[in-house]
Amino acid sequence: MRIQLARPCIGKDELTAIQRVLESGFWTEAEVTRKFEKEFARYIGVKHAVATSSCTTALDLALFSLGLKQGDEVIVPDFTFPATGNSVFHTGAKPILVDIDIKTFTIDPDEIKRNITRRSKAIIPVHLFGQCANMKVINEIAQENDLHVVEDAACGIGSTHNGKKAGTLGDSACFSFHPRKTLAIGEGGMLVTNDDSLAERARILKNHGIDKKINSRLCFVTPGYNFRLNDIASAIGLVQLDKVDSFILERVQLAKEYNELFKGEKQITTPYVVKGNNHTYQTYCVRLAQKKARDKAISELAAKGIETQIGTYALHLQPFYRNCRGVVRSALSFSKSAYESTLALPFYNGLTLKEQKFVFENLMKSICSSG
Repeated sequence: MRIQLARPCIGKDELTAIQRVLESGFWTEAEVTRKFEKEFARYIGVKHAVATSSCTTALDLALFSLGLKQGDEVIVPDFTFPATGNSVFHTGAKPILVDIDIKTFTIDPDEIKRNITRRSKAIIPVHLFGQCANMKVINEIAQENDLHVVEDAACGIGSTHNGKKAGTLGDSACFSFHPRKTLAIGEGGMLVTNDDSLAERARILKNHGIDKKINSRLCFVTPGYNFRLNDIASAIGLVQLDKVDSFILERVQLAKEYNELFKGEKQITTPYVVKGNNHTYQTYCVRLAQKKARDKAISELAAKGIETQIGTYALHLQPFYRNCRGVVRSALSFSKSAYESTLALPFYNGLTLKEQKFVFENLMKSICSSG
């Protein structure tokens, strides 16, 4: 048996959509991408959606559009994929790493408060694994301190907080369409916002700095980038967008099956769901009571044909961040603990109960043999 960590869910509709674009002769960003942006904005419930080559480049655009500069600071959770913090560095500003709530794996609002200075300009809450951060409190903190809020919603499509969708909870938000995500197109991302000027600035920056409004000609008004999304990927995205809610319903059911299997197992902590949140389970991530058992489990499950992965990274422990002065100002003990003890299990649409039981049985064998 070979069980992958993740697997995109595609069918004939996606293949047909790709074929149409290939036969059209228009492969780069054009009308199909415009339609994908329009439909994605409608799905999220915002005015603007700007398609990008990845969630990382979407984050770059969101932060560039805020006019961040050297000396500015952006508050970021320490437990996240490095792209969250890296995007801050790309602007010349500095990420300030803060600890998380160990139950939810999302940024701790109290730690945000402790790390605000006169140089603070923005907060990037991460909706990790499909669970929204505590946006009600985060937005209150942001308003009190005149800070921008950029949601890292890479994992958060369809996730909600107090009835509101991820992507509508901050000044802007960024989504990922990587193959491990619920809506997958290979590579790609989306910046969404209700801010007209931010959206316009992002569109100019992502397309080489071109502003077509001047005398109806291409005019390069700023040194921009090529962060465009091609129509081939967008065609897949349009099909996937029609399916995403059904994907989420299935993933919630798969999470319930795992939860039932692990019920009563004291060595495993299953994903916690905050009251008022709709957790969409981009990743099914458990926490092992014995930290040393995690890496052993990854190795032993791989030998059984089961692919697993660490939850994500504690940035302050990575070589680059470890050598950056001033990014850490407080203890990051919960982030460190999560980095050492979390395990992402195989999780994707189409995963069978038989496969889930195989994962469960072999994980428990590995943990029990660890003593």
